[in-house]
Amino acid sequence: MTKGHIIFLNGTSSSGKSTIAKALQERLSEPYMHFAVDGLFHLYPERILKPTSQEELMVLKQLIPSIVSGLHRSAAALAEAGNNLIVDHVLEKEAWLKECVELWAGLDTLFVGVKCPLHILEQREAERGDRAPGLAKLQYERVHVHGVYDVEVDTSILDVDECVTQIVESLEKGLSSGAFSQLRLKSDE
Repeated sequence: MTKGHIIFLNGTSSSGKSTIAKALQERLSEPYMHFAVDGLFHLYPERILKPTSQEELMVLKQLIPSIVSGLHRSAAALAEAGNNLIVDHVLEKEAWLKECVELWAGLDTLFVGVKCPLHILEQREAERGDRAPGLAKLQYERVHVHGVYDVEVDTSILDVDECVTQIVESLEKGLSSGAFSQLRLKSDE
C-alpha cells in the first residue's frame, strides 16, 4: 500500500492556514483531506467549547493534550493507510512538534510555516470575531520557535494563490521531509 503525503501547515490563529488548505485542495490534482485541529475540538458539544465557569474552563484545558495528541496519531494512521492530508495546526508546544516528528517518521511531510506580522494577525482576529482576543498574540511567540521549515509563506505579503503556488512548487521540486529530517536529527542529539 502506498503511503499518503502530508502537507503540514503551522501558524497562529488568523494566519490564513484554513484558507490556504481549502485552496490547496482545489489546486492539487490528487485528493487531500483537510485535517484541522479546530475540527477535532468541534467534535465536542458547545457546552464544553464555551465554558461559563472556571470549572468548565478547566475541563476544556484538560482535554487539549489528548485532542492534540489524537490529531497527531490520527494523521499518522490516515497517511499510513494511503490518505493525503493537509494538516492545519498551531504548534504551541515544543512537545507537540516532537510528537509529530516521531509519529510521522517515514511519511513524506512538507512542513509549511504560515507567517504574518502580529499587528495584522490582531486586526484579522478582531475582524473575525470568532476568536478570543489576544489568542494570536499568545501563540505568536511560540509557534515558529523551532525555526525550520521546508517552505514559508507570509500571508501579509502574498495572496492565497501565491501561497498555494509556492507550496505546490515545493511539492513538485521534492522539497518535503527535509525539515522533519533536520528536526529528527536535532532531537537525537
